[in-house]
Amino acid sequence: MAEMSRERLYAIVRAAYEERDPMPDDLVARMQQAVAAAEAEEGLALELELMTLVERSTDLAGARGGASYTLRFAYDDVDLLLRVAADGEHSRVDGWVVPPEPMTVRAVWTVEGAGTSATAVSDTGRFELTDLPLGLVRLRLEPQDGSRAPFATPTFEI
Repeated sequence: MAEMSRERLYAIVRAAYEERDPMPDDLVARMQQAVAAAEAEEGLALELELMTLVERSTDLAGARGGASYTLRFAYDDVDLLLRVAADGEHSRVDGWVVPPEPMTVRAVWTVEGAGTSATAVSDTGRFELTDLPLGLVRLRLEPQDGSRAPFATPTFEI
């Protein structure tokens, strides 16, 4: 059997991915919307510090067809653990900030008209956001003591 060239092998792999896992048609437009929303948000510049995704795991689907997953982000000395759940009609993000500190968590989305939803972090570090629209969302964390600038998660999908 003749050896396959590297270029031919790459072409076969590329064709397989394009057939089995194509890029969503609206991906570029959705990412442009997310950047535009970030630029338009008051006080948010593109050089805003973003948290780093440390871990992602998927839970089993619920009995009613819902699905959930957990995300863990880190930034400086702050860890953020999220449980994201949606059942097609409702969505919920439960979060924990470690170490706990007084801050506001603001969900920013760009689907069906950009919007925000905000909540305060409890003294144990817990917060919840409910009934967020399905689609792309980013969480902005705003420390209340003013000793540091707000920081945000990268965009993720509910």
